[in-house]
Amino acid sequence: PLLAGSAVLLGFDLALAITPRASAALTALETLLVPAWIAAVVSLERLRKALAGARVEARKPRLALFLLALVLLLACIGEKWLILLGHAAEDAGQRGIVLYRSYTVLAFVVALVGLLGRRPIERLMATAAEHPARLMVLSFGVATLLGSFLLTLPQSLRNVADASFVDGLFMAASAVCVTGLAVHNVAETYTPFGQAVLLLLVQVGGLGIMVLSTFFAIVAGRKLRLRDAAVMAEMIDAESFARLRRNLAAIVLFTLGIEAVGALGLLFSFLPHHEIASGPVAGEPLSGAGDHLWAAVFHAVSAYCNAGFSLFGGGLVPLVGSPAVSGVLAGMVILGSLGFPVHDELLRRARLRLRGERPPRLSLHSQVVLIGTAVLLAVGTVGYLALEWRRSMGGLSWPVKVMASFFQSAMTRSAGLNTVDYGLMGPATWMLTCMLMFIGGAPGSTAGGIKITTFAALFAALRAELRGDEAPHLLGRTIPAATVRRALAIACLMVVLVSGFLLVMLTLEPHDPLGLALETISALATAGLSANVTPSLSAPGKLMITLAMFIGRIGPLTLAMALANQARSRFYRLPEEKVGIG
Repeated sequence: PLLAGSAVLLGFDLALAITPRASAALTALETLLVPAWIAAVVSLERLRKALAGARVEARKPRLALFLLALVLLLACIGEKWLILLGHAAEDAGQRGIVLYRSYTVLAFVVALVGLLGRRPIERLMATAAEHPARLMVLSFGVATLLGSFLLTLPQSLRNVADASFVDGLFMAASAVCVTGLAVHNVAETYTPFGQAVLLLLVQVGGLGIMVLSTFFAIVAGRKLRLRDAAVMAEMIDAESFARLRRNLAAIVLFTLGIEAVGALGLLFSFLPHHEIASGPVAGEPLSGAGDHLWAAVFHAVSAYCNAGFSLFGGGLVPLVGSPAVSGVLAGMVILGSLGFPVHDELLRRARLRLRGERPPRLSLHSQVVLIGTAVLLAVGTVGYLALEWRRSMGGLSWPVKVMASFFQSAMTRSAGLNTVDYGLMGPATWMLTCMLMFIGGAPGSTAGGIKITTFAALFAALRAELRGDEAPHLLGRTIPAATVRRALAIACLMVVLVSGFLLVMLTLEPHDPLGLALETISALATAGLSANVTPSLSAPGKLMITLAMFIGRIGPLTLAMALANQARSRFYRLPEEKVGIG
């Protein structure tokens, strides 16, 4: 009866949306139904326990799901009241109706899931808890959905007319996936609360949801179960359970420490620009943040997490001549793209040198990441200088051109900040940018792309094949065949995804094909560099880019592993036979 009554109520509510008296009466009735919903959920839980037998271990997750559903339900109804009482008069068109209907549908869905969908959700969570790939997909997906809800709240928006669930979903996915593509100007569209939500999503996406939750569990003194510790150790590549706590603490503390140092450096760089301390002002490209400290913290977190969001109305283009801003932001992006395994090894070597001991040889992984990053930075810098010397950088002095070229080369690791307008760059520069973004940064970092180590392994395999070597090698070490196969699989999957998404985007959007290619590769590589195409995309185009960002953040191979069944052990080997190649 409760579901049937709710369905009828929903139908009337959707039909009479923002008809003041009717909507208020229906929303009041929905508010009165919340206690009935709570009673129904509690009675169903008691019935389940009576039939199946209660287990103490299952109470906490069930209670957590119930509280989450209750909070979402109350928030939906509360936002409907705010729209009716405070914002309906300000919103002169269809947008307010769409927003009101969105909260109506969401409230009904939350109630329905709370009554009927809890057991399937619990089974999904139990399955994901034992599978690192599925756990990553689920955690990023839940964070994106919750973030999209928060970013469509009237408290997050300067103008309720800008509310759109699709836009909120896009911005939340871009933040959680640390991409930086945006359909709105952050400073002009979002209030300080909305900006804080966006920054929180960037930090959560940069560190990883499971890393943060496990870290806080350890800080709170809770012991990890053996299964949880095993999954977490596999996700962060810890060598043993004993190193798990140290690695988790080091990742979080190192990240927060670097962001604090970067924010301090940016604060002193921003102080001479008084317009930064004002809200969005027309004709002032550096306005929007409202406070120097907030601007410094926001940009530091955005840079280190390789997200690429900016609070300035005109982006960082007005600061193209500032060595301090370019140096700090580029340095933080490069540090973030190296990954914690490299950071950890370099810090251990530094400690040994301070003790007067001779550090061991750098691992092949760290050598490849450091040398590959330096080579890509140099190639990108020279490429931008050669291609944009007289075009987008024509009005700059030669030292500023060099600095801007290096900055843009650093941003192709996986950040979306820019001091030169990409819309003014030529097609050859866009192609160079696409190639650099496709490679991306290092494994275990906040960067996207196929990763530098994957590209290096493919290069070694190609070189070995051309030279007739027995096995591929890099820097005096042989690369295992399994590593080459994994690198080839990742590269092939990424090429297929880029081709597929680009074909769909070309079908959906009447834009320049090269511009769509830049947006698509930027989304899949979670780079965030844009030719200003994203804000003009249609709703289906935005959803396609959202999906591309999500796949790019978790990785195509991780997604394939999450969707696949558990591998079966074979106790036999099939006979070999050659096939023609090439």
